[in-house]
Amino acid sequence: MRPKRLSREAACQVLLNNDRRHAGALASDQLRPKMRRSTPEFLRIYDAECRRKRVFIEGVKELEQRLDRIAMAVRLIAGDGQFRERLASESLATMPSSLARRISDSPPAQSSSEPTSGEVNSISAGEICPEVLDLLRDCTGPGGLFALLRTVLPVRQIEIARLMIARGPISLNYVKMLVALTQRSLLVEEFRPQPELASLPEDRRAEMECDLANLSRAFLNALDRRGPVSLELVFARRYFDRLMDNSKLVRYLARNFPGRFEEFHNLTVLK
Repeated sequence: MRPKRLSREAACQVLLNNDRRHAGALASDQLRPKMRRSTPEFLRIYDAECRRKRVFIEGVKELEQRLDRIAMAVRLIAGDGQFRERLASESLATMPSSLARRISDSPPAQSSSEPTSGEVNSISAGEICPEVLDLLRDCTGPGGLFALLRTVLPVRQIEIARLMIARGPISLNYVKMLVALTQRSLLVEEFRPQPELASLPEDRRAEMECDLANLSRAFLNALDRRGPVSLELVFARRYFDRLMDNSKLVRYLARNFPGRFEEFHNLTVLK
């Protein structure tokens, strides 16, 4: 049976109605995006992202441990007056300033790009924080992203934006997970928990919120440290390699630090 032909007026009405429904869906999404994920899927996303953050944090800790081992070795041998004289005679008395600070336990100057509490508190709940717009200026985000960010307070918006950028390609499901496990005190008053989380016991959900908050802070802290630590490690290794490439200094270390010489040598091949 051939389908019934629509008149011109009827076809226009169908298109108009479809357009309205589409616009309504967009507006609804802007008000409150839905998770559209079952609890098991939500938990898989949560577990995968927690693992990813832990691996990153451990990687930064390993870099810091390598740097500390080199700093301890240089501190030990630089404490020998005769060795310092040999360093000067071989034009190696001047070490990288970052390594010198670490040896003397002098912390580097800290510079924070985080907005002050006054700046954040000046943003009304439900608005997008200007710092977030600046962070995401060069990013391409999926539809509904800013609607999700409006459900959390500005200080949490900034944290979520930093986590999104660090993760790589922006995933809406990842953002939904971060919003869904945001502590109640950081949510706008009108926001209600996603139904997909309603089946989780209250104590389990509270535990996940706490774990994710602590892990996210540790991750962002590690993210801030990774660049400076990596650069400092490069300078420290180059300097220590120069020491161990100098035959006169190596002979002195082998004679005067026999119990530590193997350790010194291993630091030159540490990757």
